[in-house]
Amino acid sequence: MAESRVPTGGSVQEAHRAVPPGDRQALPSVAILPFVDLSPERAEGHFSEGFSDEVLFSLNRIEGLRAMSRTSSFPYKDAGLDVAEIGLRLGVQHVLSGTLRREGDLLRVEAELSAIPGGARVWSGRFEREHADVFGLIDEVVDAVAGALDVPPPAHHHASVDLKAYDLYLRGRQSYFTYHRSGMLHASGLFQQCLGIDPAYAAAWAGLANCAAYLYIYVDRSEAHRERAEHASRRALELDPELAEAYASRGVALAASGRKEEAVAAFETALRLDPNLYEAAYFYARHCFAEGRLEEAIQYFEWAAALRPEDFQAMLLVAQAYASLGVPDEAERARRHGLLLVEERLKLAPEDVRARYLGANALVALGETAKGLAWARLARAADPEDSMLLYNLGCIHALAGNEAEALDCLEQAVRAGLTQKDWFLHDGDLDALRANRRFQELIRSL
Repeated sequence: MAESRVPTGGSVQEAHRAVPPGDRQALPSVAILPFVDLSPERAEGHFSEGFSDEVLFSLNRIEGLRAMSRTSSFPYKDAGLDVAEIGLRLGVQHVLSGTLRREGDLLRVEAELSAIPGGARVWSGRFEREHADVFGLIDEVVDAVAGALDVPPPAHHHASVDLKAYDLYLRGRQSYFTYHRSGMLHASGLFQQCLGIDPAYAAAWAGLANCAAYLYIYVDRSEAHRERAEHASRRALELDPELAEAYASRGVALAASGRKEEAVAAFETALRLDPNLYEAAYFYARHCFAEGRLEEAIQYFEWAAALRPEDFQAMLLVAQAYASLGVPDEAERARRHGLLLVEERLKLAPEDVRARYLGANALVALGETAKGLAWARLARAADPEDSMLLYNLGCIHALAGNEAEALDCLEQAVRAGLTQKDWFLHDGDLDALRANRRFQELIRSL
């Protein structure tokens, strides 16, 4: 069985460790904008975005290239800026943009690579294939872009997939990336529909496992969610033992089940298979943080931040790890940099609640308490019942010295479904509450 590929015994130090990426800032860099849907009914927006996502995924597998993540480049889709300005804001050397048009069974793609600064066109291409050969079209575009960037093309890894299933998978990914409980529920339903058409779709099983694990950890700690994460992640590995995303989802599922050493081994395997997989580094870092292994958490948060230099989450969470270890200079550096990233994110997506409350935490930690609490109020007004939000509000109020309000938020978070005890035990933001009887009773209830 595929699961046997993950070692289950011994410590992380004894296992063959994944090798972190080098200085990715020095690599040639490219940002990919979502291809514009020019189909007659303009009904292929999700397909155009999914196509762009697959191109990005393939380019990111090239060892000598840094491809900017979707979370940084995709929000510029409707920003009304030219590619030169977008490239400057993202700090890349090239921007890839294009259009996709579907007419019946035919797909037409036009792509253009622009140099930054200036925005001069350095390459363009037109491609046309049958809709049934969409993966061949993706590979053709990727190979052409790699040639224009003077980097070797990646080894393509596209299995045969039913196109209706692929369409549902793309819609599921689009919903999953909202990182919100309602988005997770919707994505889970779409992945299940996808698997109803193509039960052998490994990536869809990994997506279903991620949704179930998120719901179990942060929304509803029911056995049904845990068992679904366990089964779906195992199935993904059985179907594709070389899929790094499957090992990353397996790691999350194992961590949710309390199988901590096995989770470590799964994350390590994911990063050995694909050192550029952000999700593997980020979720491994979160696992280490929850376990109180802060030095390792720093290593993998920094790894994740190197893969996505625009990501505020890894940067602000590594700041908390530095603070807990008593390294204030590094904590301040990371928080100030993370705040800059949050501010850029909020310009593009002012409704991003997670950016708002993680930014609020950093502001309070840096002594800008009034502004931080104002941001916290904005976040709470947007989604007052979300368990992750309530937990983070508890952290913010604890840092601000508002002990009673912090405890109120934490108790509400638990009632809303968040019962991940390890975070309550090891999160340094909550240190001011540890002698409080209400906090101790809350810990005992988990």
